[in-house]
Amino acid sequence: MGIRTMNAIQRLIKADDTRKTRFHTSNGHLCLNPSEFLRALATTVNRTVFHKYSDVPWLAFPAIAHLERQISGRRVFEFGSGMSTLWFAKRCRQVVSVESDGHWHQIVTERCRAMQNVRIIHANSKEDYLAAISTAGGKFDLILVDGLYRAECLDLARPYLNPEALVIVDDTDMISDLAVRTKQLFSDSRIVAFRGWVSGNLHPHETTMICDIPLQGS
Repeated sequence: MGIRTMNAIQRLIKADDTRKTRFHTSNGHLCLNPSEFLRALATTVNRTVFHKYSDVPWLAFPAIAHLERQISGRRVFEFGSGMSTLWFAKRCRQVVSVESDGHWHQIVTERCRAMQNVRIIHANSKEDYLAAISTAGGKFDLILVDGLYRAECLDLARPYLNPEALVIVDDTDMISDLAVRTKQLFSDSRIVAFRGWVSGNLHPHETTMICDIPLQGS
């Protein structure tokens, strides 16, 4: 067996250098749910081969199932737009997203064109990206941290939360120190890690949900 063949097999099994195998999150949790795997496989083929995106957030499937039961009518802010923007817009009162990539901003904006409850801000700089949550106006029932500068976005989130709000932080298994930062900033809150397969990705991820967050000054 040649070196190229061996490398291809290793890549197929391991996915990348952060994982034990394709079935592990980057922080070592094994995810073997067959229905999740098949769903991830189908959406990955659609994305990579046919360039078709499923209107499902790129969050761990167990996190999506949990969210769907409690987000009706909420006001959402997203650091990073995408298929989650469409998914939230169909279920929530309003969605405000900030996006740094001009091409992706155009794609998501086009997909959301008929939705009156969506506003997508295009940020050309880090300063504009981080400031978007303040310029959006008001407070939110859910803040999703799923784009650039995640630790800094997480630092900003708390003053913009309504009572009983949620904060969702994606890829806490992959980004260095993000899980630690989450625990430091929200040590007074309930933190739940959801691990599982993701739409359009052929390896599992970790999505962390922060709940029961005391309001500042309370």
